[in-house]
Amino acid sequence: MHRFIGRKKEKKPAATLEQGQDKLDKRGDSIDLKIKKLEAELIDYKNKMKRARGATKASLKRRAMQVLKRKKMYEKQRDNLAAQSFNLEQTSFTIDSLKATADTVETMKESAKVLKKQYKAIKIDKVEDLQDDLADLMFDAEEIQEVMGRSYGVPDEVDEDDLMDELEALGDELEEDELEGEPDYLKSSELPSAPDGQVEASGADEFGLPAQAVAN
Repeated sequence: MHRFIGRKKEKKPAATLEQGQDKLDKRGDSIDLKIKKLEAELIDYKNKMKRARGATKASLKRRAMQVLKRKKMYEKQRDNLAAQSFNLEQTSFTIDSLKATADTVETMKESAKVLKKQYKAIKIDKVEDLQDDLADLMFDAEEIQEVMGRSYGVPDEVDEDDLMDELEALGDELEEDELEGEPDYLKSSELPSAPDGQVEASGADEFGLPAQAVAN
């Protein structure tokens, strides 16, 4: 039945920018190969023309000119393909940049919605009241610390000079008490010396103690 009525041709999807650029680059590479072959051919003609003479040289020159014209044609095609490929690349880059910008804008919109919800949940008046309460609590805590640090049984006003005099007098009294508790012989800076002639006569040593007998 489709043979008589005909079937509607399915429309092929359009090629993407990347596919189009890839196709142009491949064509450009193919043309570059042709240009390199023509350049090698021109070098060969040039070398032959150096050794040729007369009609042979003129014939080589005509062939070389034809090859050079083909080379110029291919170079123009290659430049044209390169320009088209560049335009597709720039278009693809612009599209990608716009997509990224659109995604960024959507992200910013969602973030703005979240921020609005958060701000609605926070009342500025309550925050200020909370700050005031915290300041009062800190002030009360300082007062409590001050009260807890008070000293008991110490006069509020004491003259520092009087305290220093009392400290010096206390030091003198301590020294006197230490001297009163010592024996009389320790209070003197010099020890009593033995009477002359009594050390040897009494058989005592130089300190007044009995000398030990020395065995013969």
